[in-house]
Amino acid sequence: MKHLDITQKFSATPEAKGYLDYLINNQVFKRAIDAYAFAAAYAIKQNAEIPQTLAGRSNSLAEVFRLEEDVRLALEAGVYVTRKRNNQPEPQSSAEVFELVTKYAEIGLKILKQKWDGKTRAQIQNDIRKIISG
Repeated sequence: MKHLDITQKFSATPEAKGYLDYLINNQVFKRAIDAYAFAAAYAIKQNAEIPQTLAGRSNSLAEVFRLEEDVRLALEAGVYVTRKRNNQPEPQSSAEVFELVTKYAEIGLKILKQKWDGKTRAQIQNDIRKIISG
């Protein structure tokens, strides 16, 4: 199994960065990297269809090593399980695992933005609790 290279740095699309800023400014998450990882995990859980390419990722977030090791391992495992479930080939490199996590994060943020549109901070945090416990 290939692992996330902890020296890689996540970069978000302008749309994702804007929503990450919204979540941080409204104190839903403390760090953008945590919201990004949550979005990736949510998209993996939902078996969301990821885009083939992502353009315009110029908004630097944080290095992979800033995520807790158990979060990195969970994201890696999620990528492998989802690929297997969908009869897709396993990632062949750390760079491919990184790219897949990034794609899941981007699509996850789009899904969550639609899901949480018009919700208050308390409502979003309550939904996060339900997602985690469910």
